[in-house]
Amino acid sequence: MKTTEADEKIERCVEERKSFLLDAGAGSGKTASLIRTLNQIRGSQRRRLVANSQNVACITFTNVAKNEIIERTEGDDLFKVSTIHDFLWNSIKPFQNELKVAVELVNERLPAKSKRRKDPAELKAALAEVQGISYSDRGGNFLEGRIFHDDLLEVAQVMFKTYPMLSRLVAAKYPYIFVDEYQDTNEKVISSLLDCILVTKSPPVIGFFGDKMQSIYSDGVGELSEGYLAKLELIQKEENFRCATTVIDVLNGIRSDIKQKPAGQNPVGSAIYLNLHRANADEVVDVAKALVREKFSWQFADRDLRVLFLTHRLIARKAGYENLFAAYNQRGGFSQEQFQTGEDANGKFLCNEIDGLVTAWKSDDAGTVISLLHRNQRVVASKKDKKRVKEALDKLAALVVANASIGDVLKYVRDVDLLPLIDQLNYWLNPEVCGNIANDPESERDRTFFKALFSVPFREISAYRAVLERNLPYSTKHGVKGDEFDTVMVVLDDVGANWSQYSFGNLLAGSDLSEARLQRTRNLFYVSCSRARRNLAVVDLAAPGASISKIQKLFGKDNCVF
Repeated sequence: MKTTEADEKIERCVEERKSFLLDAGAGSGKTASLIRTLNQIRGSQRRRLVANSQNVACITFTNVAKNEIIERTEGDDLFKVSTIHDFLWNSIKPFQNELKVAVELVNERLPAKSKRRKDPAELKAALAEVQGISYSDRGGNFLEGRIFHDDLLEVAQVMFKTYPMLSRLVAAKYPYIFVDEYQDTNEKVISSLLDCILVTKSPPVIGFFGDKMQSIYSDGVGELSEGYLAKLELIQKEENFRCATTVIDVLNGIRSDIKQKPAGQNPVGSAIYLNLHRANADEVVDVAKALVREKFSWQFADRDLRVLFLTHRLIARKAGYENLFAAYNQRGGFSQEQFQTGEDANGKFLCNEIDGLVTAWKSDDAGTVISLLHRNQRVVASKKDKKRVKEALDKLAALVVANASIGDVLKYVRDVDLLPLIDQLNYWLNPEVCGNIANDPESERDRTFFKALFSVPFREISAYRAVLERNLPYSTKHGVKGDEFDTVMVVLDDVGANWSQYSFGNLLAGSDLSEARLQRTRNLFYVSCSRARRNLAVVDLAAPGASISKIQKLFGKDNCVF
């Protein structure tokens, strides 16, 4: 990928030790710019950094991104590439006394009725007895000295704000800190970096790489505030290396802050709009495929088509986990979003541990079975152990085949001690221990959710997992972020959308009175359309109404079917 003007500006910032923010549109090669920056530092600063026992920190939003950067930098240990949570935990875990104080401070900030909040005196006494604070992905319990995924960001922020020495130590260890996909990073992390670490006497160069228009996670910072931007040099990257010129034109019509241009000999391609509100929802993809082939002469194999549903309802129905989707959809909030990304702790456990174990057993994959058991502290050594596990797995597989519910499967796994359940699942399997929750809306919502979850047939977990692992030709909005495909079909479904969060009809008509909802919908639409390398078809399931003229302006009159 060729060097751009933005790359040269980043290079100057690194040389002059100026912190910066790269805002770059879809397909612009943000990761390539990040890798180029890392290689620049490796070439000019490696000897000095190694001599001083220093490293370059690179913070990613996902493990997939982390692994990609490690691979593209040849696994060089000069670069400490880690997810946000790993970076924070590795920074604060050596300071156990301070960690205990931070946990107490975070506990005091919790609402009085929160079931997570502990009595301050009881917590202080309990923490005095525990050996140390640990970070667990199986659930948090302050009284046992365990913090969970969601606790870590706040605990770390309290640590950085309360103990300036921590910021100085991180700055000394990492003269360069780069954040990938800054828009998806929680504001607490941004604050720790810019309000604490950047203001030390010898601050690091902090570089943010991303695109505010591609912010689609509710807990991400999105666009940085003016106060944060004042501390950074803003760099824009206008090239698009990925998309056909017709797709770039649509993307430029969706956003106005960055006008992209083809980076080279981008193909012309095709970008069209199909309004199929009269079609049966279950048949709309087949109708759309026939239409683009007949009317627009698209030529593609079905295996090369990626269908992207902007709401989860239709994909859940097609894939076979509609009841599972309904349980999470009713719960709403952050948990619903984590379910869509595959990051919900309960969903991850059910998919990776339980369904993973059943699938491996049914496939005679003994290596994976043993690995999963060992990962969950279950050792199979003696003949007696092997016999017990075999009988348990045979029965577990039979339960799944017999269409047992998630609750029944979990109860069986717990009863035979096949795997340890994560805290939340274990807790809500025992409603008698829940106590009086009549005046606790948070616990009431949890009880309603887990009751619905446990009644879902376990086979829906397998179907959900197939979508997460991309074993089906369609995806959710979060499932393709960062990906690209030759031919993309984006399905708009206002009926399946959370009306308070998204409205595609109002976006296309330019009539949404909620600026926040308009921005969320625009971001989602932009991310989805920008996955197409050559051909893009937007399939709308809602009647067009007053949006026809604006749609024709965006796609071109000859490229629209109503």
